[in-house]
Amino acid sequence: EMWNDRYISEMMLKAHLAGDTDAASYMPSKIRAICDFLPGRMGLSEGSKVIDLGCGPGLYCELLAKKGFLMTGLDSSLNSIRYAKAQCGAAGTGYVCQSYLEPFGEGVYDAALMISEDYGVLGPENRRLLLGNIHRALKPGGHFAFDVSGLAAFEARRESAAQKWVASDGAGFWRPHRHFVLEKTFFYPEIPALCGLYAILDDEMKITRVWQTFFSGESIRAELEGAGFEVETLYANLWGGEYKEDAPTIGVICKKS
Repeated sequence: EMWNDRYISEMMLKAHLAGDTDAASYMPSKIRAICDFLPGRMGLSEGSKVIDLGCGPGLYCELLAKKGFLMTGLDSSLNSIRYAKAQCGAAGTGYVCQSYLEPFGEGVYDAALMISEDYGVLGPENRRLLLGNIHRALKPGGHFAFDVSGLAAFEARRESAAQKWVASDGAGFWRPHRHFVLEKTFFYPEIPALCGLYAILDDEMKITRVWQTFFSGESIRAELEGAGFEVETLYANLWGGEYKEDAPTIGVICKKS
């Protein structure tokens, strides 16, 4: 619901395209590094069919299509999909406005991508649903590459957490007019996860919650194996950095068993 708010979706699109922060999409240098690394690591060849889940404005789809892959971008934000379609310049690229919690094919794709730690925003039930959808959509032996937040990132967020109260006289991320925002983060180390709560006040008060789950190499491996995937390699990121237990992110490459 939040990402299809007319104003917020415009601000999210600007954040995706900004290029100077990792807050929405990764910065361009990282995007290029990911698109250079993953195809070879997943054994893709020209003409391989790949789906990018949570594709946003299509930054990865466009680069990978230029390398000869048949790309499908899927995102629930209508604003991002409209932008991606308008910018689409590569043959064999298509975009679908749909939640990845709904089925998106059976035995269709050679690989699936999910980038920028989107996997962790889902709760356990929805992660199982997503993995089931991916498993069905992949061809036998098809690969799934994604990244998650590591346990070190959870500790860093907990140590730096602070409640904030922001008053905006004009346009901000949440509203185009004068408003106030109260930000507070709640931590659940037994999961481990956090919930970022945003109370936005203008003529009324709107509460938005953004969740993030954090993983160890062992916990993400167990979750994937339980869903019918075999983990091939863990990295520190999706451009092939060496995996260490204290890495703030974990890049995962697994395949359909």
